[in-house]
Amino acid sequence: MKMVAIKVAGKPVQARVGETVIHALWAAGMAEEVKIGCVGGVCGACTITVRFPDERPGGTELACLCLVEEGMEIFPCPVGSIPPIAPRPDPSAEKLRTAYPTLDRCTKCGSCTTACPMSIPVMDSVLRMQSDQLGVVAEDFTTCIHCGLCRFVCEDRVQPHNMGMWVRRSLGASLNPVMEVSVAQETEQVEREWKYLLDGNPTERINRARQFRNSGRIEE
Repeated sequence: MKMVAIKVAGKPVQARVGETVIHALWAAGMAEEVKIGCVGGVCGACTITVRFPDERPGGTELACLCLVEEGMEIFPCPVGSIPPIAPRPDPSAEKLRTAYPTLDRCTKCGSCTTACPMSIPVMDSVLRMQSDQLGVVAEDFTTCIHCGLCRFVCEDRVQPHNMGMWVRRSLGASLNPVMEVSVAQETEQVEREWKYLLDGNPTERINRARQFRNSGRIEE
């Protein structure tokens, strides 16, 4: 197996070609250098910055997705959590500004977009927050894994991913209560059907299956 030389926080490490940074750390007995969660690019826990020996610019990465390269330098950059702010029904740009006064600090440098491992147009979404396009903002942040790298690189402390989550939760809190009742009723119906499938007698299961096939529903 071909090996490459990398550095982790200044310490030389030998790593196998083709493995991720997190696996290289495990193999080197340095598991505690970087936080981990899912090891699949979903939880956003294993945030790092990388620097290359050639002319390529370094940047932020997730250690569980970043492959090692010869001469790569790796620096753990754990992003601390901050207390969430309660969502508000019927959100607006003004309510968002009240919750996050840093919204208008954005200087449009684009660092947040560059840092995002999920390719979210973070800076553009912050501008949409300012102009009250919150429905679009909610779509922008659908794939956000809340690694916090956009907040980590922001010199103006704008907190984009926290605001994106606030928008999504606030829109969710604005849903029609009737819809919530409908979902609860459907859930109850599903649970009853599972009970019939698991506990009911074979004849009753067949009769209910025929009824559902013919009418698309089960009459109680």
